[in-house]
Amino acid sequence: MVVNHRLQSLQDDLLRNATDIDTLCQALDGHTLFLRHSIHHADAQAMDSHVEELRGSACEMRDIARTISP
Repeated sequence: MVVNHRLQSLQDDLLRNATDIDTLCQALDGHTLFLRHSIHHADAQAMDSHVEELRGSACEMRDIARTISP
């Protein structure tokens, strides 16, 4: 079977970036928790929204990666 290395590289990059975004989201969850327990409640709500959007992007990256057939 012939493997298209460019497609494989693209798939690997998408999956790696999605994992990196997951790691970032975990860190931001901790920051959001800190904000929630401080005087910055509105900032915590905004941060929650941004984190959810990032998680959605990571999910989309994985979906795209699954469609690639190297």
